[in-house]
Amino acid sequence: MNLEQTLTDLKEKGLYRQLINIESISGKWLTIEGQHYINFTSNDYLGLGQLDFDPQDYARFLNQYGHHLSSSRLISGNSSVYHSLESRISQWLGFEACILLNSGYDANLAVFNSLKDQNILVFSDQRNHASLIDGIKLSSIEKVIFKHLDYDELEEHLALYQCVDMPKVIVSDSIFSTDGSIANLQRLIELKKRYDAWLIIDDSHGLGLHTLEHYTEIDIVTSSLSKAWGAHGGAILCSHTVKELIINKGRSFIYTSGLPTYQLYFIQHRFEYIQHVDTRRKKLFGLSDYFNRQLQTYFPNQSISMSPIKNIVFESLHDAEHIYRRLYNQKLFVSYLRYPTVQNPTLRISLSYFHDKDDIDTLFKAMIDTMKEVKYV
Repeated sequence: MNLEQTLTDLKEKGLYRQLINIESISGKWLTIEGQHYINFTSNDYLGLGQLDFDPQDYARFLNQYGHHLSSSRLISGNSSVYHSLESRISQWLGFEACILLNSGYDANLAVFNSLKDQNILVFSDQRNHASLIDGIKLSSIEKVIFKHLDYDELEEHLALYQCVDMPKVIVSDSIFSTDGSIANLQRLIELKKRYDAWLIIDDSHGLGLHTLEHYTEIDIVTSSLSKAWGAHGGAILCSHTVKELIINKGRSFIYTSGLPTYQLYFIQHRFEYIQHVDTRRKKLFGLSDYFNRQLQTYFPNQSISMSPIKNIVFESLHDAEHIYRRLYNQKLFVSYLRYPTVQNPTLRISLSYFHDKDDIDTLFKAMIDTMKEVKYV
């Protein structure tokens, strides 16, 4: 093995990644090496991750349930808090059952690992999240990939395999994390019914934003709880039968310690809020609309997104990195995505409740000025 050469190759291709140490966060501000940056990278869309909490209430919770059971949920790690939370969450979202896991990634691995013996055929959107891709791949499930949001192609595939005696499962993100595009859930439900398929939706970037009006006709919903929910963990919403199957077959559920009890406190705490934050949602989508109007003015060739996730796509790695660095030097922190996360270098901008229109104006002015330097605009 030549590990150093692998790293050298990544650097030469402009694909080398490094960690940036974040010293603190306060609202829209990140502190890096003592400097304050406007944070356009967070998935904490509604700002619930920074909610204050009552230390006395927290202490009472830990005194009652303990700090950490330090065991798999199938051994002695299944705190009674899980049962209460799963029951309330499933009822809120209209499912028979809910099961909480340590992350959204674990949730997707557990779902497909539990279905691997069912001899299913999966139809998966080309840009589905890596955890969906890995869940399907690691479970050795046969799959058919359709072009991103191309539901005519999906239907062609479904029709082609209509006579194949295998259960069919359509799999898609609700909001795609790299470009903010949103799945056409109504069309997916129509295809699911027409071809007698199951429908699995990863709603990690939508849960709590109400981008999906309801979950009727969706067989399984998976989600991270670290986005709009503002906590840490993952969730699967499903039938009682699927939940029992995951408990018995889902390796990422079975072979790991349960969440520390103090993490369950924050899931519960955020759950109390996320049901009643319409004002925050309204502000967020107002900012999204304002961003889209600016984007259409300055970059009419870029695609707009109705979600809080925005992006600027580049042809050149050099141009994308130059602009990313210049924005960073101006204390504007955006995400810089490269292959294999995306096909083309992309600057990803995440809006949150903490931003205002002035922040968006500042970002656009900095992008325009910098892009002129590389003759992008």
